[in-house]
Amino acid sequence: MLRKVSAMVLTTALLTGSVAATAVFAQAAPVQQQQQQVKVQLNEKEFPFPQGVVVEDGVAYVNASTLAIALGGTAAWDTMSKSLLVSKGKEYRLRMYENTTLAYKNGKETQVPNAAKPVRGGVLVPLVFIAEELGAKVSYDEKTLTYNLTVPINS
Repeated sequence: MLRKVSAMVLTTALLTGSVAATAVFAQAAPVQQQQQQVKVQLNEKEFPFPQGVVVEDGVAYVNASTLAIALGGTAAWDTMSKSLLVSKGKEYRLRMYENTTLAYKNGKETQVPNAAKPVRGGVLVPLVFIAEELGAKVSYDEKTLTYNLTVPINS
């Protein structure tokens, strides 16, 4: 009998605790506002990204590898140093770190406007900064919420 009462008390305590915790987390979770989707065009053609375009504090973030490859570069995440190496040819190398704006550009310490953000399935980087660093001209159309990237096409 004592065993059953103990089990019921324990079960009640666990259920009450989980309901209270859920209520606390629900209050703390940011309310997502419905937004129109930001798009990217590369040389006037829509250019999709695996995670879409993520806008955070007014900065558009996109998948690093997809952007780098489209602009003739590469991007690779180093799990040991929690850093992203973006490169293009032999002339450009940028190492960005998670959670810091400290970076190294061609071996020299520098600051970048926003840190790399690892997410499931890739690493997000600030679209405008990385695109311009890799040689693209970038413009933004506020009416259509579209970033336009222009790069010369080698024929």
